[in-house]
Amino acid sequence: MNQTSDQATKQILLVENSNTARLVITRDLKKHGYEVISVATGKEAVSILQEQPFDLIIMDVFLPEMNGYEAVEQIRVLNKDLANKPIFGYTSSNSEFDRKRCLEAGMNEYIIKSENNQDLIDYIRQYNL
Repeated sequence: MNQTSDQATKQILLVENSNTARLVITRDLKKHGYEVISVATGKEAVSILQEQPFDLIIMDVFLPEMNGYEAVEQIRVLNKDLANKPIFGYTSSNSEFDRKRCLEAGMNEYIIKSENNQDLIDYIRQYNL
């Protein structure tokens, strides 16, 4: 994705507890022109969202301290701006239970992690981000 001079860079918050996965996903998103800030826990995500706006939140489900489901439920009630922000559940679990739980918690999409993160990029494009 090439950014034109009048198109603002989209800000993405990546919530992922694996340092390696954070680095790889961040690299892939930046290759497509996105600005990425990453945190390792649901608590950190809730905290940073009170301070800074983002166009998209990518949320791992299995996180320390506060899991992705709990974090999204809190994010959705923080303020009216966050109530409608797209949040993608991004996980290695292909469980129907986990998919259903993500959507019930308030995530817009449930995406299974892939080696090259292409499915994630495709979903982001579907949201015109």
